[in-house]
Amino acid sequence: METYLVLTIDIGTSSCKVCVFDARGEILKTSKREYPAYSPAPGFAEQNPEEIYQAIKKAVKEALEDFSPREVEFVSFDTMLHSFLLVDREEVPLYPLLNWMDTRCADEVERLKPLYRERKLYFKNAAPLHTIYHIPRTWWFKKNQPHLWEKTSRVLSIKDWILEKITGELFCDYSTASATGLLNLSSFSWDEEILDFAGISLDKLPPLEAPEHTAPLKEGDFTKDTGLLPGTPVIWGGGDGPFANLGDGAFREGEMVVTVGSSGAVRMCSPHPVFDPEERSWCYYLADGIWVGGGAINNGGIVYSWIKDLVGEEDWEWDIHRQRPLFLPFLTGERSPNWNAYARGILFGLSYFHERSALLQAAFEGVAFRIRSIYDLLQEVMGKPHRVVISGGFASSDKGQRVLCDVLGAPVELSSYPSAPAKGAFLLSCKLRGKVSSLNELPASFFPSYPVIEPDSEAREFYKEFYEFYQKVYWKNQELFQEFSRFRLA
Repeated sequence: METYLVLTIDIGTSSCKVCVFDARGEILKTSKREYPAYSPAPGFAEQNPEEIYQAIKKAVKEALEDFSPREVEFVSFDTMLHSFLLVDREEVPLYPLLNWMDTRCADEVERLKPLYRERKLYFKNAAPLHTIYHIPRTWWFKKNQPHLWEKTSRVLSIKDWILEKITGELFCDYSTASATGLLNLSSFSWDEEILDFAGISLDKLPPLEAPEHTAPLKEGDFTKDTGLLPGTPVIWGGGDGPFANLGDGAFREGEMVVTVGSSGAVRMCSPHPVFDPEERSWCYYLADGIWVGGGAINNGGIVYSWIKDLVGEEDWEWDIHRQRPLFLPFLTGERSPNWNAYARGILFGLSYFHERSALLQAAFEGVAFRIRSIYDLLQEVMGKPHRVVISGGFASSDKGQRVLCDVLGAPVELSSYPSAPAKGAFLLSCKLRGKVSSLNELPASFFPSYPVIEPDSEAREFYKEFYEFYQKVYWKNQELFQEFSRFRLA
């Protein structure tokens, strides 16, 4: 049998996952290491980049225990999007890493929105102005940490910083760059007008390269601590969301992936950048001329984890007729489709007689309603999908699958694949190895058929009406979210 291994490194929000793939795309071993996020103040979500780097090294070492490093022909990356790291001239971090949950710059977003729209910058970057993007974060640091900003040599993503440490080369790939809000999607370049609006000079950003870019591992602590050999080619890769579409085999037009893990997203692919006339959806690059239009939610599986930690877990059965409240699950603000960073959670209709199971079921339904809002948006912007694949930890549970199918009101395919972004990172190596000249030529054998479930007719009709009520509750409270924020309580 052919000896050919690809080691993929998925830099997630709460953990890194390292997978060892064989030439057929089968995972031979997986290793995972978690790392914390810190919230020193309301709206802050920070991480220690060194803790992430050390976790990656430990996960790689464990993954390689059963293999010879000489068998590893590529190391391929994917990464969480919307990370923001300030470093000095020696690439030493000056401040903790900001991840997508950080909403400290919500005031900057509101202040900048009118001018952002007036200058039509969305139609260059396909990024609605929000706290996850570089523009308002830059304004926040210039206002609140001016001395720190003056010392900043570069603004990097976590993957930029790690790849520079292990290869000696500093680049940001187009996929990761497209999720900063600074990339011109037509020219594949940092946009001068957007940079001027953000108040960030071009020399503070890394050079750009394609996700297919490779560089050899340099000899150093990474090779010493992991066992990987110096000179092993490293593939730059890209964002975990777009790469999940590739890994799930839904990277052609009309194919949709709904991923619900800690957060959640709905994504459809296109051969060209996608812009919403109403500026609600985003568009990021995958690789090889493939673009991904979509929307994302901050509050996916973390909502169920949060309510479970508060009230305790128990065995409970799904019951569409159960007495329960309506849950608007904006625990960390809102991204798509309304981009309201001030939004916070609401348990509407909470009763003394509601049991623990009522809150647990309401959490599932609240997340599914958030996904439905993006599903409707993408149909409007990109057309009705002819195929819907659901994936992710939340979506792999029986309850998550059932509620997503019934709330969307459409047949869905159930991806059981343990790490679609990692599979995407592996598949990119197939092109670089010369097995295919483009990703569209990947053989069907890499993509197994998924089981399909159909919506329950009674549940579909109930959720259609309940979702319309959910929308009313949201819009009645939309302005109150910002008013509540002035109390600085959440």
